[in-house]
Amino acid sequence: MAPHSQAATLIATPSYPNAIAWSSENLVAVASGHLITILNPAALEGPQELVVLRPSDPFPIGAVSREDLFEPCIMPTSLARETEPCARSISWSQQGFSPNSGCLLAVCTVDGHVKLYRSPFCEFCDEWVEVADISQLLFNHYKSIEFREDDGPHSFPQEKENTEHNQQLVCIGELQEPLLHRVTGRRKRKAVRIEGYVYDEDKDAEDPKDVDFSLDSCSNLKKKSSKKVTKPAHEHTVGKGQGNSQNIQAPLSYNGEDKSLPLITAKQYSRREALLSSLVVAWSPVLPSPDINSYFTGNWCILAVGYKSGSVSFWKIHKPEYYTIDIGMVTRDQILIGVVQAHLSWVTAISWELFSSSSSKPLLLLATGCSDGSSKIWLGDIEGLNQCACAQEVPFTLVAEVTTNSSAPISSISLSAPVQHLDLVNLAIGRTSGLLETWLWNISGNKIEKIDACDAHDQVVTGLSWGFDGHCLYSCSQDNSVRCWMFNKKHLEEIPAHTYFPELKESIDLIEVSDRCYGLAVAPGELMIAVVRSLDPNVLNQMYQARTQKAVVEFIWIGGQFLGIPLDSSIICSLQSEALSVTNFLWWASNIFWSLKKYENCKRVLVLWDLIAALQGFKKTAPTFLEALLHKWVSGLFSDDPQCASIDIRSHSIHDMSKVSVRKLHLLNIICRKVMLSDHAKYSPGVEQGNDVTTDLWNNLLVRSERELRERLVGFTFAAVLNRTAFFLKGATIENSWFPVGVAQMDSWASMNDGEVHNELKVLRTRINVLGSRVNSVCEYSVEESCTYCSAPVPFESPDVAVCSGGNPATHPAEAHKLSRCTASMRLCSIFQPMWHCMCCGGTVDKLLPEIFFTMPASPWDATHGNESLDLSAPAVPFCPFCGILLQRLTPDFLLSVSPV
Repeated sequence: MAPHSQAATLIATPSYPNAIAWSSENLVAVASGHLITILNPAALEGPQELVVLRPSDPFPIGAVSREDLFEPCIMPTSLARETEPCARSISWSQQGFSPNSGCLLAVCTVDGHVKLYRSPFCEFCDEWVEVADISQLLFNHYKSIEFREDDGPHSFPQEKENTEHNQQLVCIGELQEPLLHRVTGRRKRKAVRIEGYVYDEDKDAEDPKDVDFSLDSCSNLKKKSSKKVTKPAHEHTVGKGQGNSQNIQAPLSYNGEDKSLPLITAKQYSRREALLSSLVVAWSPVLPSPDINSYFTGNWCILAVGYKSGSVSFWKIHKPEYYTIDIGMVTRDQILIGVVQAHLSWVTAISWELFSSSSSKPLLLLATGCSDGSSKIWLGDIEGLNQCACAQEVPFTLVAEVTTNSSAPISSISLSAPVQHLDLVNLAIGRTSGLLETWLWNISGNKIEKIDACDAHDQVVTGLSWGFDGHCLYSCSQDNSVRCWMFNKKHLEEIPAHTYFPELKESIDLIEVSDRCYGLAVAPGELMIAVVRSLDPNVLNQMYQARTQKAVVEFIWIGGQFLGIPLDSSIICSLQSEALSVTNFLWWASNIFWSLKKYENCKRVLVLWDLIAALQGFKKTAPTFLEALLHKWVSGLFSDDPQCASIDIRSHSIHDMSKVSVRKLHLLNIICRKVMLSDHAKYSPGVEQGNDVTTDLWNNLLVRSERELRERLVGFTFAAVLNRTAFFLKGATIENSWFPVGVAQMDSWASMNDGEVHNELKVLRTRINVLGSRVNSVCEYSVEESCTYCSAPVPFESPDVAVCSGGNPATHPAEAHKLSRCTASMRLCSIFQPMWHCMCCGGTVDKLLPEIFFTMPASPWDATHGNESLDLSAPAVPFCPFCGILLQRLTPDFLLSVSPV
């Protein structure tokens, strides 16, 4: 079989659908039992990090009288005996919400708790750190409003369920039942006994189904009429749980030790536990603020949490005020902005999408799926959401509802807003019956129509994800199948999910040793997908493999799929390769070009690991193809016509890079360093690398690109100084604007290169010198620098490194220390505090740049005349000024690190 994937094993088995998520900073999280395993796809055999789930304390929602213990609505809680924690749903936030500018991970457990975690970047451990307990905040809110019980029965539509619907919930349990009970010979664990309580005699319950998925509604059975009578304390039952079926004990007989809980009815208990029992979590895209023109389109997002009551809670979360790598607690508080009653039963799936159009404001779309088979699309008012500061009526409007004959519960859902269609949104729905549906919603006409529906799988659909801008849909199922679907004349057409990649070695087919798929995720560059499978213990070595290898994460290349118009075959006309056919080359080239074009948008985070890995693979197996492909791409960077591909950059003189955007220069630097010049371990710009024509070409491109970026950096800093000076002279406040540092060192560099820099930079330098002593009031201007080790003076000779003048000159030989300079400010880096580090160029940064620098236009000098047009109020972001990727703290080799490239 042709190799197409790589894999990493796990020590625990997943239990629920959608058990894998790929973050925008290139980390993969897998929910496997009581563990969340964090992987770096660039180092599958390297270290891993974990989120260890521990039993949570139940919420004191009230006490139930003993005679109500056998009411149908709380019977599942009474019979619950499982106490081991287990992950039900996980979701990554977008990059920028962790204190180190990374991603936050939201985890929903089977006991209904939702918590947020961040990476241990300053703790130097392998266990992620909890930063917030969303469920506790929600409980505090409901407690303050007495669980909305004054609103009447209409506030809890879950009571309207019928018997047939409750039977549908059991269908979802089919996914868990074979996993939780397939291992024979295990001793049954007795329920945990709590001291101080008196227990009724345990009754045998041999129903193998997950109690969560067999919850019977209390409205379907007749209840005995009873009056509310106050009874002695020993006749009351305490229900401290929140209605979960895994962690909450059955209602217990109270012995009089705690009299603080209110006496509530069984129906009230059922309502409260449904309100607090979380089932699914999902982060929205980063949302724009009306008063901020942000680099990544905004500084806040929304976390949606679905519950058994059919409601969805919305939590507003802002990015930190500043980013750091030595302090972990700078995350802002989470704000509950409201709860929407979305469905009549369990909310089992949530998906977000931000629809952007050049002619109108962006639209926030939310799709929800329910266990009764219904699905809805909601439209959020971004301006209204931005103004929400407390729990109130959330500005979400129901715009479309999917009506279908199938009543099978929805197990997975996915939204996509293709760029090529200005008013169309794709909706994919996966059901527990294996049915896959695709719908098309017309925004302008507010009309939704079914594209196709097919029995894609034999069992529960456990994962759905759109790829390649809505051209492709990926699905996986409990039947251990992974399938790819392409739109062809408004219907689904199955194409091979695996594409051949020549660098991979022959390996065992994971389908032969696995028995179920529990989810899939698409890489940031969309050239690879990750699929999590449980391993079949019957085909593994029982002594070694079966004990430690419970599941596997398979990484599959998808970049060779044909999804659009391929490139002209003249690019590979002279190609000779036995590894790939001409058709595969065209498909790979088309998808690589699409991915590179996507990253030219400065609003997208530069995480190109899968793209760089694919290019590195072609460099080894098809160097001629790679050279032709990248020559075509580079030619387009320096041409006003995007269709121009006939320029031969070997003979074309690239005399002016000022018309190229900062983002394109960042892409060029990454391609040069990590692909074309990756064989030169000790490479640095300007160093002689030999007579190889290709090496000289890319060496020249990198030198010219970094020189252009350095001039823009110096010009931007000078313009910031003049900008602050203009506001200072007017008496306006400048406290919240970015404070420039290293201005003296940049002035020295501009003086050393006076004959080579742009004329506009010379003008800015002259205006800085005219300021005289006033410059110290608007920036840090310190000409003299001293060595941290020996206090000797350090002259400015290079923007990257520095060498001190030595200690005591009378002592022979005089000791000289080599010091590093900040790539963003050119001043000496401190040795007493951790520095930001770039994984691509190896640069060190101690002064972060404002995000506006990374969106500088093709002609940046128009905004550098010291006027008020330069917005310095935007927050500083940890991105490399020469590569544009996320900076991070250097960690030991035995700890997990992020690999953006």
